[in-house]
Amino acid sequence: MEIKLQELLDKEINLAQEHISQGSKSHTYIRDLLANKRQTDSTFPWLLDGDFLSGSYARGTKLHPLDDIDVMIVLDGAGLVPIGLNTTHYVRGNADGENSPVHNHLGYDNLLNSASVLQAFHDALKKSHPDSAIRKDGQAVNVKLSSYNLGIDVVPSFHIKPLNVTQQDFYYIPRGNRDPSWLKTNPKIDEAISMNLHNRHNRKLKSVIKLLKYWNREKNADRIRSYHLETIAWYVFHNHQSSISSITEGMRYFFNNARPYIQSPLYEATGFGSFVDSYMTLQDRQLSLVVLDRTRANLSSGLVTPLTSWGAVLGDKFGN
Repeated sequence: MEIKLQELLDKEINLAQEHISQGSKSHTYIRDLLANKRQTDSTFPWLLDGDFLSGSYARGTKLHPLDDIDVMIVLDGAGLVPIGLNTTHYVRGNADGENSPVHNHLGYDNLLNSASVLQAFHDALKKSHPDSAIRKDGQAVNVKLSSYNLGIDVVPSFHIKPLNVTQQDFYYIPRGNRDPSWLKTNPKIDEAISMNLHNRHNRKLKSVIKLLKYWNREKNADRIRSYHLETIAWYVFHNHQSSISSITEGMRYFFNNARPYIQSPLYEATGFGSFVDSYMTLQDRQLSLVVLDRTRANLSSGLVTPLTSWGAVLGDKFGN
């Protein structure tokens, strides 16, 4: 059974090395272009060193095909002050650093408009790639590289280091949808959670998560978003009393224990206090639970062979 699951991963799910290599070249090109933008565009916000990859590509849980890569671009925050109000966050300007181009995006209230900053990235990338599809997509600007059918999601951000050294640093990113405020996040914590659990579970967990995403795509109509599904898995396997020894064991453990984390609102694992499932409609939540229950029943049924039960879980390509 383990061999069949690994074959499905290798044939249908894992990214091919050639796609990883092309993805690396593409995101490096965009990162270098933005890093040098200051030399050709005096109005473009100044950047700091420290841009990094985020999302499932960075965590090693991205499925084939490789259609998008998330890149965090760190802005120079000289003369700006972060203001956190519960779950809504703002950035205020002061007299310092007023020559920085990012201050051009301060509103009448002296607050930095994240939608305006996002628009500046959109315009700069459109100028550099006039023949490419450039669009704002939530918290990011997406650059569609049509020759590779690959999108690079560029996310402007501020790196916030609390004065209290015992507190965790974090990032502000645009809230999106023309909202002028900022979201608090830290993708590096997500990556650390993912890697720590992967190591704890005998380096099997990332394969399990990719199979779960495949199940969600093939059997659950992609009702659960990728990051949400990973968060569910982190909670499930964090509460595992020991470690999984195989991919098969991990899949069974997830389907036997995931229901409480789908049926109720779920906080981000980073501890920043946002719900990862706020996008879900009641209908999609209920349908996801129905599919989960059906999957668990297929795996526990004694009336079918292991091969046919896993085929029912993962689709026709399993075992072929």
